[in-house]
Amino acid sequence: MMHCRPAAFLLLSVAVALVGCSSGEPDPTPTPSPTATSTPAPATSTPAPDPTSTPEIGVGAAIVVGGDVRVRSAPTTQSEAVATLSDLTPVTIARAVQGENWLVGTQTWVPTVPDWTSTWYELSDGTYVYAAFLFILQPGQASPLTNPEGAEKWIDVNVTTQTASAMIGEAAIYTAPVSSGSPQFPSPPGSHAVEPDGRIAVERMTSAQAGYDPNQARYDVERVLFTQYYDQKGDALHLNYWRPASVFGRTATSHGCVGMQLHDAQYFWLFAEAGTRVEIHV
Repeated sequence: MMHCRPAAFLLLSVAVALVGCSSGEPDPTPTPSPTATSTPAPATSTPAPDPTSTPEIGVGAAIVVGGDVRVRSAPTTQSEAVATLSDLTPVTIARAVQGENWLVGTQTWVPTVPDWTSTWYELSDGTYVYAAFLFILQPGQASPLTNPEGAEKWIDVNVTTQTASAMIGEAAIYTAPVSSGSPQFPSPPGSHAVEPDGRIAVERMTSAQAGYDPNQARYDVERVLFTQYYDQKGDALHLNYWRPASVFGRTATSHGCVGMQLHDAQYFWLFAEAGTRVEIHV
């Protein structure tokens, strides 16, 4: 049975890809409205970082995450797109400002709206980027682009502790609190791998597209970010912005997926690639 994944989920365009999994025709040229399934930012199915060319990330440094990102003249998708930054491009942030809540948009059902969903970053040249598409390495964190030097990079998900760890060999370089599948829709135990076409920077998830009968589940979530499908049945790692911070690391709430907070979802997106092993266990 499908869990999170739509039946047809990958849409590409030349230059900047815009994704909407239910219909969402990609179009990088018009200015999107806050309710559109287009995005101010990323391309989908971003190629895995090449360890010989990926940038070094220092503490406090910021890079583009999720694909090519549109740079705006003001902190809103209604404003002019003045440039495009390539995936993994280092940027200099001048300050954080409040602007359009592009992620939540007009979705009135979202019970908890994180403060960061209205945050944009003003760059050093006076342009603006939506905060969700810039990754900032925090103090004490290893870079997600760390070269393993022959050791395997893989992901360990423990549904008992409600954590996910980025592993290099047998060492965890990063551990994040998660919210995995609820008892009614448990995350599948066992050994999996990120699917060849399973990395989607922005998508819409609905229960109908996932194959659920309305009596089983009903949901329609716009702009789910940093999704990485791993089991051919619709289960994935992805950003979960509609649950309160209190559930992560404590309570299993999803329909089989492994939900994460923003920084963690960004980290695992940068860490993993198609084929990355995902182990799920109690």
